[in-house]
Amino acid sequence: MAGANFDRGDSSNSQCGFTLVEMMVALFIFSLLSVAGVALLRGAVNSNEVTDAKLSDMAKMQRLVSLMESDLSQALPRSYRDENGDRVAAFISETGSSGQGVLSFTRGGQSNLNNKPRSNMQRVSYQLNDGRLERLQYETTDGGEISEPALLIEGISDVALRFRDKRGQWVRMWQTERLSDLPRAVEIRFDQNGRNYRQVFLVGTGYL
Repeated sequence: MAGANFDRGDSSNSQCGFTLVEMMVALFIFSLLSVAGVALLRGAVNSNEVTDAKLSDMAKMQRLVSLMESDLSQALPRSYRDENGDRVAAFISETGSSGQGVLSFTRGGQSNLNNKPRSNMQRVSYQLNDGRLERLQYETTDGGEISEPALLIEGISDVALRFRDKRGQWVRMWQTERLSDLPRAVEIRFDQNGRNYRQVFLVGTGYL
């Protein structure tokens, strides 16, 4: 039987590939995509950082409002004695130089978790120090040791207070006829990082 001859045809030894120009174009497109991806990622990170900072500021402001609302609503018409034994008005407000108390008063409703021999009253003070609003509390209502300042918010300026007296008038300076007098409400305004804030708190409503 005669063998069959198969024609395999001509095989080419040449291989297809990219030219130098094509490689440069591909690398250029890849670099553009990489730069765009990095910019998009950086923008997302920056947006998250800004959002987190704003949420943190909002949380701090909410804690401040809740704390002041709790303190002022439980304010008591009780005068107290200072470290020198002098009788001091139940409600004091002074602003100005660093370290002065913005507000100082006695509140009720203090918890006594460790069963110390003390009343449920507590004297508290809000102070402004170099743009930092701090809260202090005293061990006893008359004299006594004072706690370390607790930082509430910082970066504030232009603090202004108004008080609603018993005649329903708003006044900028709190002056009492009796040492036990309390304002009906307190309005506080201040700036923080370019934003204006205004809050109004009722005073002593928790004990009316």
